[in-house]
Amino acid sequence: MKVFPLLAAAVAAWAAPDEFASKIRPVLAENCASCHNPANPRNRIDFLKSDQPTDVETRRGLWRSVATQLRNRTMPPGAAKISEADRLLVANWIENRLRTTGCTSGDYAGLVAPRRLNRREWKNTIRDLFGLDVAAPDLFPADEAGGAGFDTNGETLFVPPMMLERYMEAATTVLDRIVVTPPYNRVVLSYEMAPVTPPPGGIKPSRFLNAGEDLSAQVSVFAEGQYTLRVSVERPKVTPFSMKVKADGVEVGTLYYARDSGGGATARLATATLGRGPHTITVVNGTERVEFYSLTVDQRPAPVTPDKRALHYRLFGMEAGESPTDGRLAARRILTRLLPRAYRGPVDASEVDRLLSLFERGARRGEPFEENIKLALKAVLVSPRFLFKVEENDGRPGIHPVGQYAMASRLSYFLWSTMPDDELLRLAAEGKLQQPAVLTAQVERMVDDPRSRVFANGFMGQWLGTQEIGGRAAPLLTELQHFYTPEVAADLREQPELFFHHILSGNRNLLDLLTANYTFLTERLVKYYELEGKVKLAPGPGFRYAEWPDQRRAGVLGLASVLAMHSHYKQASPVLRGAWVLETLLGTPVPPPPADVPPLEAAKGEAKVMTVRAMLAKHRESTACAACHNLMDPIGLGLENFDWMGRWRDTEMDGTPVDASGVLPGGDKFNGPVELRAVLLKRKDEFARQVTSKLLGYALGRGLQDGDQCTVQKLMDTMEKNGYQTRTLIRDIVLSTPFRNTQADAVVSESHAPSKRAPRRLLGTK
Repeated sequence: MKVFPLLAAAVAAWAAPDEFASKIRPVLAENCASCHNPANPRNRIDFLKSDQPTDVETRRGLWRSVATQLRNRTMPPGAAKISEADRLLVANWIENRLRTTGCTSGDYAGLVAPRRLNRREWKNTIRDLFGLDVAAPDLFPADEAGGAGFDTNGETLFVPPMMLERYMEAATTVLDRIVVTPPYNRVVLSYEMAPVTPPPGGIKPSRFLNAGEDLSAQVSVFAEGQYTLRVSVERPKVTPFSMKVKADGVEVGTLYYARDSGGGATARLATATLGRGPHTITVVNGTERVEFYSLTVDQRPAPVTPDKRALHYRLFGMEAGESPTDGRLAARRILTRLLPRAYRGPVDASEVDRLLSLFERGARRGEPFEENIKLALKAVLVSPRFLFKVEENDGRPGIHPVGQYAMASRLSYFLWSTMPDDELLRLAAEGKLQQPAVLTAQVERMVDDPRSRVFANGFMGQWLGTQEIGGRAAPLLTELQHFYTPEVAADLREQPELFFHHILSGNRNLLDLLTANYTFLTERLVKYYELEGKVKLAPGPGFRYAEWPDQRRAGVLGLASVLAMHSHYKQASPVLRGAWVLETLLGTPVPPPPADVPPLEAAKGEAKVMTVRAMLAKHRESTACAACHNLMDPIGLGLENFDWMGRWRDTEMDGTPVDASGVLPGGDKFNGPVELRAVLLKRKDEFARQVTSKLLGYALGRGLQDGDQCTVQKLMDTMEKNGYQTRTLIRDIVLSTPFRNTQADAVVSESHAPSKRAPRRLLGTK
């Protein structure tokens, strides 16, 4: 029997009524019984007690672990002689049994863990809350992907101590860019400077400094910038003198005072750059006795831009420089209006009072109204209610609808990666966000909104892996700069995102992701793909809709970003590309190679030149490699017409014609990407299931569990009836049990975590 580890073959194997008894259990008994003997009372992993296929369904976690161990070759131990064919046969049978029996145990909602906003969501939430666009990558490290492989997953969005510091810094940065604070000006009289003395009598607020004496003042400024330090003294009538000025112990200037027989007060100034926060300013007397009056710290503010004035007005409801007659009342009004949006739900009056206490703390110090508001708002921006998506859960067992405001956030962060807008919050307040008709209308509205582009960007960039183009993968190499520039790399990243958004917004067929002969191109990409004179773009700048001149690049399989992502330096990789098609497009995990697999290169004594096809054939001579490579290699070889940067080629570097033919273990033959795509379309259900599973995992923000397979199957059934309409699939995900509900007693497992393969070699590396 030929092993073909794709869903269709595995389902066919499961369909045989005696498959478990005649083939699956005997393989396990032969290879596992020495350690997992069901008669041994000390054996805790007793899966061999199962003698009926229905036992797999009732002990799902145990059997999922068995399949994972087999697929990853962690079991049986190295001494076992289980063949690769048997290993994959059993693993696929178990996985598909679990998948196809997902609904036998009833509805499943799962539990979404509390998580922080990822940096894309944080950036967009700040934008919609304040109207300010900030560069989140400059403030936070990249988010890790987990669970279904996306940065929406709570398992990886934890908060290390470094992130707490970053959030504080980011809050300060945001508020400094919004609030126009009055220029800082503070006069410190002589007797107020350290060492402090009682106020002098008479009309002169002065004190005398002997030679070498110094005085210090503590000041706290509100913005980084240039400040003048003005030192006022009595003019010397006889002997001129000088004084030094220091900021935080560093000398910033020496001030010279000339003789003036008339006397009277005079001042000289030094300039210093001060950062936001407290500073110590010191004046040091020179060699003469001096009558010292005061130190003035005066900000030299940069001109306020119209954009910042507009942001200030949006927040305060008054022009920059205006002060409210009742500061506390104005602060309460601002917080009462802002907090329900920032916290994405109702806010108690006690929470407003708590933040007002911070405002009042600054007011008691005599600081400006604007700075006191910033102090309260900084507490908002570092509050868990702002930074985290937390859903109330009373711990009751069973499945229960999520709250109205949690539903608003689930919708907005799924489709817009940002906070709920006023309409969602209004519907939540009216208790309507669990009504199917209302949810359907909101999906339509939100997909039509331009903000849905961020959903297409976040999903496609992570699912396909193309967000790494120009960075970690396919780096910008000097030798390619005549056609591959930073601008081209950005276009390559955006191309699949626009493609998917076009399919989504038009409710087009999900299978267009594999078959569509249209795309979006810029003039730069036309040159990159070497299509000058072959495609016609509509007039205008930026991306424009275009049809490929032939079928060779239809769907995502022909995108240069995808093809370049899975290549070696100056060499296309059939192995990486074949594995990518299996894992990403068809949902067939490829196990990591055995530890003792030799590298893919010509053996000693072979001819100096060996084609990739020949090297792969030699590699498959190893029985440990053949089971996986018999499936991966032909798929990758079918894409050999695309070079290592994803551009078309008809010949190899030595001038010989490219051989892009292949034969899959099941007997399907093809030659080139067009015929390969036709073969893959025979498995359109596997592709549709994979995309559906990925979309559901992205929407839920968690890895899918065994119980979710019932939801996936229902989505698949409905989608097939509706002609694979993409927007309709998004609607059905929103209406599904796990999206609308929570389940406190759900068991979280790693059963559907991505398989761990050996890290691939990146472009530009050796």
